Amino acid sequence: MRIDLIEQEKKQRKQRRSRLTPGRGEHTFGSEIGIALPQAQSRRKAKSSPAKKARLQVRRRPKLDSIPTRRPIRWSAVLLKLLAFMTLVGVIGLVVYCFTALDFYVYSAEISGAHHLRAEDIYQAAGIDEMNIFWVQPDQVEQVVGQVKGVRSVQVGCSLPARVTITVEEREPVVMWRLLVQERDWWLDEEGVVLPYHGDVNNTIFVVDSSTPQLHEGDQITPEGAVASVLQLAAALPQVEVFFYQADQGFSFVQVSADGAQRWPVLVGTSEDLTRKIQILKTLTDYLTAQNVRPRYVDVRWADHPVYGAPEGKETGQEG
Repeated sequence: MRIDLIEQEKKQRKQRRSRLTPGRGEHTFGSEIGIALPQAQSRRKAKSSPAKKARLQVRRRPKLDSIPTRRPIRWSAVLLKLLAFMTLVGVIGLVVYCFTALDFYVYSAEISGAHHLRAEDIYQAAGIDEMNIFWVQPDQVEQVVGQVKGVRSVQVGCSLPARVTITVEEREPVVMWRLLVQERDWWLDEEGVVLPYHGDVNNTIFVVDSSTPQLHEGDQITPEGAVASVLQLAAALPQVEVFFYQADQGFSFVQVSADGAQRWPVLVGTSEDLTRKIQILKTLTDYLTAQNVRPRYVDVRWADHPVYGAPEGKETGQEG
């Protein structure tokens, strides 16, 4: 009998325990408020399947910081983007206008400093006619115009809308070089460069050349420094208007007596030691004038041994 009582007591305990444990579909107070009781939670951890865990995760309330929120519109950023877009459109429009409007194309230029060369020739040589002002490169134009014969230097400036200024420095003629072989006169500048223009110039210095074969525009006379020597002689001897040049003898001229009654040639030679030659020539001329000597010629080609031809034909030396 005792055994039956023990079995009955076990059954009663089991029934009471089953009442306390909720079954499928039943809800306890803790589950309603989202809080699991310790005993039930431990049992669920032990007996719950993956499907139950998924359902429990769905039932949990999401955290507040995990809920996506809409960001506020930043009007300053929108305005900056709009301003940048409008600026880009304006720049593109300005570039298109500058390269299409006729106001920015060159049709003439202001040329100054041209006295012997024609301004039209300089403008055509520049190669900027009907060119957009933004494509004109002053350095390149200066290089091109500087190659024009007769131009020493050039400066080019540009400004909007289509203004181009060209200032040239021409090679000034200082000597009229008469070439007997060509039967033609050439203008030379102080560097001995043959100029492309001609005409009459006041106080012109003439040189008659009987040895140089040919000359052309842009050539430079030889020997180097020949024109500088002629200018030095002309400055020291203002009464002389014409000088002569031969390759084997150098420079010479005709001296006229004070009364103009007699003339005699004076041989100067090359440009070497020219300053001393001029000094010796002046000293010798003063001596001959004081002695009333009319020489047949005077030779100072060798400064250390100047000579003159006596009227009787006897050659006499005069130390310098």
